[in-house]
Parts: sequence; structure tokens; C-alpha cells
Amino acid sequence: MTSDNGRSMINVIHRITGTLFGLLCMSAASALPLQEHLTVSRVDGTPIDVQLHRPAAVGKIPLLVFIDGSLCIPSALNDSVGWLQQQVDGRHPFALAVVEKPGPVDPPRNAGGGIDIGPDFRCSDAFRQHYTLDQRVIDHLRALQYLHRHAPWWNGELWIWGFSDGGRIGAQLAAYAPQTRAVALIGFGGGLPMAESMQDMVCAANGAPTTCRQELRARMDAIRAEPVPGKDWMGEANTFAVWANRLDAVEANILRDLRAPLLVVHGERDGSVPVASARQLAAAMQGAGVPFRYVEVAGMRHSLWSTPTEAQALELHRDVLDWLHGTPAIEDDSEG
Repeated sequence: MTSDNGRSMINVIHRITGTLFGLLCMSAASALPLQEHLTVSRVDGTPIDVQLHRPAAVGKIPLLVFIDGSLCIPSALNDSVGWLQQQVDGRHPFALAVVEKPGPVDPPRNAGGGIDIGPDFRCSDAFRQHYTLDQRVIDHLRALQYLHRHAPWWNGELWIWGFSDGGRIGAQLAAYAPQTRAVALIGFGGGLPMAESMQDMVCAANGAPTTCRQELRARMDAIRAEPVPGKDWMGEANTFAVWANRLDAVEANILRDLRAPLLVVHGERDGSVPVASARQLAAAMQGAGVPFRYVEVAGMRHSLWSTPTEAQALELHRDVLDWLHGTPAIEDDSEG
């Protein structure tokens, strides 16, 4: 039998154990990264969806903006976003912001749970109507204006990580946002007009290259003459309005005046954006006075995840994040 004193002691132990368990749970919960979904209004009142992921209970931290490519699916489905979410409370804490594309559509999944974008997949009317590079730049600037006012945890430093179309958008954002501290642009080219590099890429293996170039130039002239969202070329997400932003843009024109260090990573086997454009950007950056690094990855196609091995992809992600965190001062000489 248990005495009254024994039962009392057991009850005390239970209470202490329960209290400690509760405190441990509260501590663990408070340490989890915070997720926020903000709605920021454009000048016409339409909403911009901003997704934030940041560590809990830390002081002021930098803001990393990740900008996805042109697919009309949610940006969070880019595996780089998921990887970055896991890094926000690491050795060098930061907040991650994703300014969502207009009207993204959740894609169907295959039996293994992977994304399955087949011939029947359709972009939303909102995406086709409003997705342009110019609008995306404005949306990001508006989101930064909002956060500058309403994010007391932000220390004012901006890191930009852009991929594909997001690289083109990120190049402009980096040039126009004075808070920019470091920039990493992946798979976007930047050194040649897409109208030129597209001809080289599409017509290189064509049996009638002269005819191919003539047809491409005619199509591009039609796009310039009618840059509307109701027509598309090379996929629903690629409206004439989007192409009109891409065709004649050469991001080197503005990146040479950048006041932040720049990292450019491009795949040697990129079949979406010719590597020649990235090489031309690297040449154009020489002597610009911008701390600059160009990395051309053998065997890599369009994204960091298209390397020969997953281990290499993860290493590249870590290298890019380390660059953003540990970039040299703007006074340093550029490097090739």
C-alpha cells in the first residue's frame, strides 16, 4: 500500500514532470520558423500575395527574396524554396520572402506525388492577363516598400536570388532597390538579346537554318507589333506580352551599374537559355567595378537541380547562399 505522504510525493512529481514537459513543448514551438502570408495592394487595389518564412525569437535579420521562373504554378513548388525554408534559422539567420506570381494554378500530380504538367494543363486567365516581367518588377518593389514600413525584424539588407525569368526580374530589382546587398542570378543569360540567342539556339540544328531564322524573326516582329496577353508562343505561360519584355532586354546594361556584388550561375547544357548569353554577360561585367563571379556548371541544364547528381545540386545551393551572406564589400575589385 502507498501512504498518504507517498501519494502526495507522486502527485508532486507528476506536476513537476508535466510542467517541465509543457515548458519543453512551448520552447520547441517557439523555436519553429514563423510562416506568414501577407496581402499587399497594388496601386489599383488588386492583391499581391507575399509569403514569408523567418526564424522566431531573433533580432534584426536580412531579407532574402527568391524569384521563381515563368511557369504558372505556385512558386513554393520550386524545390529551391523548400530548401531555403529549411535554412532560415541556420548559422546565419535570414527571412525568406516569395512574392507570388498572379493567379498561379496548382498542377496535377503523378502516382509518385511529383508535378505532372501535361498537354491538358492550363494557366489561369489572371496569370495570362497580368504576368509580365515589368509587372513582376513593380510587384516586388511594392512588396519591399510594404516590408520596409511594416517588418520591424528586417535589418534593411536585401539579398536577391532569381531563377530563369526570376533572374531577369531579379536583375532589375537589384538595380532599382537601394537596399540590395547581394545578388545571385541563375539560368537567365543576361548578355545577349533573347531575340538573338533564341535564333542561335532554335536554328542551330535545323536543316534549313536560314529559313528557320527568317521565320523566327517574323514571329518576333509580330510579337513586338502586338504585345498582348491573349496570344502565346511556346506554351500558355509565354504570352506575347511576356515575350515583348524578354526579346530585346540585355540585363548587362543595368547590371554594370549595380552597387552590390553579383553571382551568376549557368548550366553548360542549358536548353532554355543559351549559355552564350551568360558568357557574354560575364565578359560585359569585366571592368565595371562590380564584385562579380561567374560559375558555369559542367553537365547542368537549366536549374540548379538539373546537375548530374543531387549532391552537386545541394552543394551549389549552399554555395549560392554562402555567397549572399558573405559577399565582399562594394569597394573590392571584380573577379571573373
